[in-house]
Amino acid sequence: MTTAEAAVGRKLLQAVQAPNWTAIARCFAPEASFRVLTPGPLRTFTGPEEAAERFRFWLEPLEEIEFLESDVEVIADRVRIRYRFRGRDPEKGWQLNEHTGYAEVEDGRIVTLNMTCAGFRPTTEPERRPGRVPT
Repeated sequence: MTTAEAAVGRKLLQAVQAPNWTAIARCFAPEASFRVLTPGPLRTFTGPEEAAERFRFWLEPLEEIEFLESDVEVIADRVRIRYRFRGRDPEKGWQLNEHTGYAEVEDGRIVTLNMTCAGFRPTTEPERRPGRVPT
């Protein structure tokens, strides 16, 4: 796998950070498998719409979200997609989470993505800096 083939990983990361559910779905092949291991049970989703809906489930309830770090890296025949974010849940307050996934890519789309989720963990409110606009 070349770095050019990892472009879909970067597109997915940008779509998640937007967040843009349609752009997330476009990263997945029609019969893609998206397996997610959270602090709860292992779940499997099939296809672009189910994958995008899972990201919506995680991110849409947050009133504010800040991505703290992220990267995309080719590892042999897989693409690693990793990001850490902090978000404000209206009921639970500020939460920290990290997702790390390993994708198989064919023809510029994800055919398999295996992702782990740290779970939403309580954290402190971010320091407010002048000029910073929450996303």
